[in-house]
Amino acid sequence: MFRILVVCTGNICRSPMGEGILRELAAEEGLGAEIEVRSAGTWAVNGSAASRNGIEVAKRHRVDIEDHRSRRLTAELIEQADLLLVMEPTHRIETLALAPKAAEKTHVLTLFADPDKGDPAGVEDPIGGDADAYAQTFAEIDSLMLAAFPRIRAMVEAQARQTKSH
Repeated sequence: MFRILVVCTGNICRSPMGEGILRELAAEEGLGAEIEVRSAGTWAVNGSAASRNGIEVAKRHRVDIEDHRSRRLTAELIEQADLLLVMEPTHRIETLALAPKAAEKTHVLTLFADPDKGDPAGVEDPIGGDADAYAQTFAEIDSLMLAAFPRIRAMVEAQARQTKSH
């Protein structure tokens, strides 16, 4: 099982959308059984629902995050993950403060999706914004996950080959 952790600040807007998008994408690509996707927030309060605007925007794109509950990022969650996709550079810094050895598997989503031209600032937080702000953020995360998926697939396949050879 290849484990991906999507990280933002509060785990109620961007990372739940990213988790839902990536889970659906993995299923569509026939890798739903091989990829586990979770999310967490660097400053999350455990147990909060996803933002209403995020739930509604995701639902319009057939992504269900209705049952999502926020989770605070921990060293244990980081260690369990094979790949961490964070929304902003500060999330990477906070992740590595908890687990310094996770540097090679922790990436800002925009740069992981497009190492040459990705926005180093990451994905802007729509918190407090209207439905349009959430729709724009969803569309951005969706396109980034699509762009990143070939790299993710290669990582899943490499892990499967490594597991078989042991």
